[in-house]
Amino acid sequence: VEEAGQVFLLMKKDYRISRNVRLAWFLNHLHQTVQATPQETLSEQELEVLSVLPPGWQPDEPVVPRPFLLVPSTRVTFLAWQYRFVIELDLSPSTGIVDDSTGEILFDEVFHALSRCLGGLLRPFRVPGSCIDFQPEIYVTIQAYSSIIGLQSHQVSLQGHLLLSQLRSEA
Repeated sequence: VEEAGQVFLLMKKDYRISRNVRLAWFLNHLHQTVQATPQETLSEQELEVLSVLPPGWQPDEPVVPRPFLLVPSTRVTFLAWQYRFVIELDLSPSTGIVDDSTGEILFDEVFHALSRCLGGLLRPFRVPGSCIDFQPEIYVTIQAYSSIIGLQSHQVSLQGHLLLSQLRSEA
Protein backbone atom coordinates (compact mmCIF):
# COMPACT_ATOMS: atom_id res chain seq x y z
CA VAL A 1 0.00 0.00 0.00
CA GLU A 2 1.40 3.38 -1.04
CA GLU A 3 1.96 6.05 1.61
CA ALA A 4 -0.36 9.07 1.60
CA GLY A 5 1.28 12.39 0.80
CA GLN A 6 -1.73 14.54 1.65
CA VAL A 7 -5.26 13.96 2.95
CA PHE A 8 -8.18 16.40 2.73
CA LEU A 9 -10.97 16.04 5.28
CA LEU A 10 -14.26 17.90 5.58
CA MET A 11 -15.47 18.82 9.05
CA LYS A 12 -19.14 18.51 9.94
CA LYS A 13 -21.30 21.53 9.15
CA ASP A 14 -22.53 23.81 11.96
CA TYR A 15 -20.36 21.99 14.47
CA ARG A 16 -17.01 23.16 15.79
CA ILE A 17 -14.41 20.44 15.77
CA SER A 18 -11.53 21.15 18.13
CA ARG A 19 -7.86 20.68 17.33
CA ASN A 20 -7.86 17.87 19.89
CA VAL A 21 -10.49 15.96 17.90
CA ARG A 22 -8.51 16.54 14.70
CA LEU A 23 -5.31 15.32 16.35
CA ALA A 24 -7.17 12.30 17.72
CA TRP A 25 -8.38 11.48 14.19
CA PHE A 26 -4.80 11.63 12.91
CA LEU A 27 -3.40 9.49 15.73
CA ASN A 28 -6.24 6.95 15.47
CA HIS A 29 -5.62 6.55 11.73
CA LEU A 30 -1.80 6.65 11.87
CA HIS A 31 -0.27 3.58 10.18
CA GLN A 32 -3.77 2.65 8.98
CA THR A 33 -5.14 2.80 5.46
CA VAL A 34 -7.42 5.68 4.53
CA GLN A 35 -9.48 6.15 1.40
CA ALA A 36 -11.58 8.97 -0.01
CA THR A 37 -15.30 8.71 0.64
CA PRO A 38 -17.17 8.68 -2.70
CA GLN A 39 -18.97 12.00 -3.21
CA GLU A 40 -22.38 10.34 -3.48
CA THR A 41 -21.98 8.71 -0.05
CA LEU A 42 -20.78 11.79 1.84
CA SER A 43 -22.92 12.17 4.94
CA GLU A 44 -22.98 14.17 8.14
CA GLN A 45 -20.06 12.36 9.76
CA GLU A 46 -17.88 14.41 12.08
CA LEU A 47 -14.98 14.09 9.63
CA GLU A 48 -15.18 12.88 6.02
CA VAL A 49 -12.15 12.00 3.87
CA LEU A 50 -12.59 13.94 0.61
CA SER A 51 -9.36 12.94 -1.10
CA VAL A 52 -6.06 11.20 -0.51
CA LEU A 53 -3.05 12.10 -2.65
CA PRO A 54 0.22 10.23 -3.16
CA PRO A 55 3.50 12.02 -2.37
CA GLY A 56 4.59 14.37 -5.15
CA TRP A 57 1.13 14.46 -6.74
CA GLN A 58 0.66 17.12 -9.45
CA PRO A 59 -2.71 18.76 -10.27
CA ASP A 60 -2.71 17.43 -13.84
CA GLU A 61 -2.37 13.82 -12.64
CA PRO A 62 -5.54 11.77 -12.12
CA VAL A 63 -5.97 10.10 -8.75
CA VAL A 64 -7.36 6.59 -8.73
CA PRO A 65 -9.41 6.14 -5.54
CA ARG A 66 -7.62 3.49 -3.51
CA PRO A 67 -6.38 2.98 0.03
CA PHE A 68 -3.27 4.85 1.13
CA LEU A 69 -1.25 4.43 4.31
CA LEU A 70 -1.38 7.39 6.70
CA VAL A 71 2.16 8.00 7.96
CA PRO A 72 3.70 10.68 10.22
CA SER A 73 4.84 12.71 7.19
CA THR A 74 1.35 12.82 5.64
CA ARG A 75 -0.01 16.36 5.49
CA VAL A 76 -3.63 16.50 6.63
CA THR A 77 -5.82 19.46 5.66
CA PHE A 78 -9.13 19.97 7.46
CA LEU A 79 -11.71 21.96 5.50
CA ALA A 80 -14.59 23.76 7.20
CA TRP A 81 -17.99 24.80 5.88
CA GLN A 82 -17.53 28.30 7.31
CA TYR A 83 -14.58 30.68 7.58
CA ARG A 84 -14.28 34.06 9.26
CA PHE A 85 -11.83 36.74 8.10
CA VAL A 86 -10.89 40.11 9.56
CA ILE A 87 -9.52 42.55 7.00
CA GLU A 88 -7.89 45.80 8.06
CA LEU A 89 -7.66 48.65 5.57
CA ASP A 90 -4.94 51.28 5.87
CA LEU A 91 -6.70 54.57 5.17
CA SER A 92 -3.96 56.77 6.59
CA PRO A 93 -3.10 60.05 4.83
CA SER A 94 -0.17 58.40 3.04
CA THR A 95 -2.67 56.46 0.88
CA GLY A 96 -3.90 59.76 -0.55
CA ILE A 97 -0.82 60.21 -2.74
CA VAL A 98 -0.59 59.46 -6.46
CA ASP A 99 1.53 56.50 -7.52
CA ASP A 100 3.97 57.90 -10.12
CA SER A 101 4.22 54.62 -12.01
CA THR A 102 0.47 54.06 -12.50
CA GLY A 103 -1.03 57.50 -12.03
CA GLU A 104 -3.52 55.99 -9.57
CA ILE A 105 -4.29 57.30 -6.10
CA LEU A 106 -3.13 54.66 -3.61
CA PHE A 107 -6.41 55.08 -1.70
CA ASP A 108 -8.25 53.71 -4.78
CA GLU A 109 -5.84 50.79 -4.97
CA VAL A 110 -6.73 49.80 -1.38
CA PHE A 111 -10.34 49.29 -2.45
CA HIS A 112 -9.41 47.56 -5.72
CA ALA A 113 -7.26 45.15 -3.69
CA LEU A 114 -10.14 44.60 -1.24
CA SER A 115 -12.48 43.84 -4.13
CA ARG A 116 -10.03 41.31 -5.62
CA CYS A 117 -9.50 39.73 -2.20
CA LEU A 118 -13.23 39.31 -1.55
CA GLY A 119 -13.76 37.94 -5.06
CA GLY A 120 -11.02 35.39 -4.50
CA LEU A 121 -12.49 34.32 -1.17
CA LEU A 122 -15.85 33.70 -2.83
CA ARG A 123 -14.47 31.65 -5.71
CA PRO A 124 -15.24 27.94 -5.36
CA PHE A 125 -12.25 25.63 -5.63
CA ARG A 126 -11.78 22.01 -6.50
CA VAL A 127 -10.58 19.84 -3.62
CA PRO A 128 -7.23 18.52 -4.94
CA GLY A 129 -7.47 14.96 -6.23
CA SER A 130 -11.27 14.94 -6.32
CA CYS A 131 -14.21 16.10 -8.44
CA ILE A 132 -15.64 18.09 -5.53
CA ASP A 133 -16.09 21.82 -6.05
CA PHE A 134 -16.03 23.38 -2.60
CA GLN A 135 -17.44 26.79 -1.68
CA PRO A 136 -17.60 27.43 2.06
CA GLU A 137 -19.53 30.27 3.65
CA ILE A 138 -17.28 33.29 4.15
CA TYR A 139 -17.94 35.83 6.92
CA VAL A 140 -15.91 39.04 6.97
CA THR A 141 -15.24 41.88 9.33
CA ILE A 142 -13.67 44.94 7.74
CA GLN A 143 -11.84 47.48 9.88
CA ALA A 144 -10.35 50.79 8.82
CA TYR A 145 -7.26 52.38 10.29
CA SER A 146 -6.49 56.06 9.87
CA SER A 147 -3.95 57.89 12.00
CA ILE A 148 -5.57 61.23 11.20
CA ILE A 149 -8.78 60.40 13.06
CA GLY A 150 -6.84 59.80 16.28
CA LEU A 151 -9.20 57.25 17.79
CA GLN A 152 -7.92 54.69 20.28
CA SER A 153 -9.57 51.77 18.47
CA HIS A 154 -9.89 50.83 14.83
CA GLN A 155 -13.18 51.62 13.14
CA VAL A 156 -15.27 48.59 12.21
CA SER A 157 -17.03 49.18 8.89
CA LEU A 158 -18.60 45.76 8.57
CA GLN A 159 -18.76 43.02 11.19
CA GLY A 160 -19.45 39.31 10.70
CA HIS A 161 -21.08 39.81 7.30
CA LEU A 162 -21.81 36.73 5.16
CA LEU A 163 -20.39 37.30 1.69
CA LEU A 164 -22.69 36.31 -1.12
CA SER A 165 -21.57 35.80 -4.70
CA GLN A 166 -23.92 36.61 -7.55
CA LEU A 167 -24.64 32.89 -7.96
CA ARG A 168 -25.48 32.45 -4.29
CA SER A 169 -27.78 35.47 -4.20
CA GLU A 170 -29.69 34.24 -7.27
CA ALA A 171 -30.15 30.72 -5.87
